[in-house]
Amino acid sequence: MDFKDIVNDASTSIKKEFIYRRYKKGSLIIHPHEQNNYLYILITGRAEVYRQSYEGAMLSLYIYDSYSCFGEIEIFNEKIKTLGVIAKENCETIAIHKTKVYEWMKTDFNFNFYIIKQLASKLTLSSDTTAKLSLLTVKDRILLSIHNHYKIGDLDNLTKQILSNEVCAPIRSLNRSIAQCINEGVISYKDKKFSINSIEEIEQYLENFLLK
Repeated sequence: MDFKDIVNDASTSIKKEFIYRRYKKGSLIIHPHEQNNYLYILITGRAEVYRQSYEGAMLSLYIYDSYSCFGEIEIFNEKIKTLGVIAKENCETIAIHKTKVYEWMKTDFNFNFYIIKQLASKLTLSSDTTAKLSLLTVKDRILLSIHNHYKIGDLDNLTKQILSNEVCAPIRSLNRSIAQCINEGVISYKDKKFSINSIEEIEQYLENFLLK
């Protein structure tokens, strides 16, 4: 039974608690580092989740398509703060408070089973992601951060100082890696602004760190 059918088959008492929201492309559905009491069900569009490592590198964790959900981890552990979720397209979601999620899980085995599978899948992927982050070079972290700023639409605001802080590297080391990327034709740096020459080349280079 797919998740769309599970949502459509929810009881009337659950459905009346659904909160419908719309988000424009590029806007934040969930802000990072906040407490969350809601399960979000994406019913149209695509959304992307980002995580930042202790070294400052930004990594794409998940891409959600319609009729998938997020926010389920935080509603089971209040100590866990949110990751940022960005609308990659115009999106529509259903938000449902955690108390109603618990009620739904009690009365619907298929929904309960789906949530458990989601939690298990994200636990495994999170472990893999942590391992990957620990192996990143300065060049990797630079390209990940530039890619992230490009995706959220604020690449024009990215300075070397901000990039240095994000990738946790001194300016001298940063400049060497930036020069390498420029010589390889991946990015450009002119008038103190970064630009991407080929998003396809960057995403191909970062294919082990980006979830397609």
